[in-house]
Amino acid sequence: MSRTVDPGAIPLFIDTGAFYARFVGTAQRHDRATAVFEAIGTGEVAYRPLYTSTYVLDELATLILSHRDHDAATAALERVRESPTTVIQPGRADFDRACEEFARYDDHEISFTDHMSGVLADDRDIEHVFTFDPDHFRTLGFTAVPDDTGEGL
Repeated sequence: MSRTVDPGAIPLFIDTGAFYARFVGTAQRHDRATAVFEAIGTGEVAYRPLYTSTYVLDELATLILSHRDHDAATAALERVRESPTTVIQPGRADFDRACEEFARYDDHEISFTDHMSGVLADDRDIEHVFTFDPDHFRTLGFTAVPDDTGEGL
């Protein structure tokens, strides 16, 4: 079975901050995250397929648990799992590359999870990352959505 790919579609990796802002109504960037997710959902912006990782979801659940509660963290995870987002489980080679990248960028305060996201995105030729840490991902060579692209204004 072949998969039909929209030639105008842009693959998108979704970072922790984007999910957090979407699922936590009191988050500083909640409105902007919601606008971008809604534009993706309606097709107003052609980001697809959507990707994230188990590392991102681990970080998301931990953040929501520490700022909200267990029910909110569980609900957020369930919404991502039920969405069309592909959740990538990194393997040993991904882990090793992320360790190398983390060590190489010793003059930056980029989290290990962000380095893992960069490795996973790079392996899949994903150039755009939905993030509210634009400087981190620009440093790693990615286009930061929405800051570099203007969605959700």
